[in-house]
Amino acid sequence: MLKKEKTEEIREHYNADPKKEWDRLQVRFPVEKYITTHMMDRYIRPGDSILDIGGGPGHYSIHYARQGHEVTLLDLSDENVRFAKKKARQYGTKITAMQGNATDLSGFADDSSDIVFLMGPLYHLMTEEKRICAIREAARVLKPNGYLFCSFILMFGGVIYGLRDLQETILLPKEQIFFDVAAEDKSLSFEAFTYAYMTTVKDARALMRRIRGLKTETIFGQESILAPYKYALKDSSKKIREAWFEYALRFCEKEDYLTHSEHLMVVSRKK
Repeated sequence: MLKKEKTEEIREHYNADPKKEWDRLQVRFPVEKYITTHMMDRYIRPGDSILDIGGGPGHYSIHYARQGHEVTLLDLSDENVRFAKKKARQYGTKITAMQGNATDLSGFADDSSDIVFLMGPLYHLMTEEKRICAIREAARVLKPNGYLFCSFILMFGGVIYGLRDLQETILLPKEQIFFDVAAEDKSLSFEAFTYAYMTTVKDARALMRRIRGLKTETIFGQESILAPYKYALKDSSKKIREAWFEYALRFCEKEDYLTHSEHLMVVSRKK
């Protein structure tokens, strides 16, 4: 397991191609955004201010800005910030976007945001210390009774990705540590598509329990049961796709199906 942060390497990875991440949610695998926003809408109230930490190219920031929310996006990647501003203009909406680090929110006051997204940084913080720091900072700037949305990449999600997209990796000696750790139901910080931390459901729960002042409201798979079937609906009509997306919503919080997803979200309320 990696014990050192790789901040610059991760920044360079995302600076290289902001459009790739935008297209991932827009074109290649829209179910993740569909499930996530439907679940978020249970908790986000009209007029809530939103701080989107690690907001990437701006998908979720722009989605909620278009609904009338005051949204601030913070991201490690300068190019993501520029891309998000450009996309907001194209969509005829306004967000505040700035470069920054999830582990240092000193520019934001205590109890200043109704809603905080932490959907990206926890994928790439290599050490437990930094992950806890990022969650504590997010909780600090969240108003009492506000909601914090934390996303994780699941360890078994990496297995799903390998089987679905890169089947030859099962034969590569350098990949065996990943497959072994996944089979042992453990978490791992390692070099993947970039430097990444992948977790188990139990380890994500345990991490959130370490943060005082937060109460877990729900945990759900952000692709629900559809992650293994990324390409199955590619050529289906919009009506068919959305019917399956709606059906998947019925499974996304069920414990038995959480590991069908690549991404896990923990929704917490600040006491």
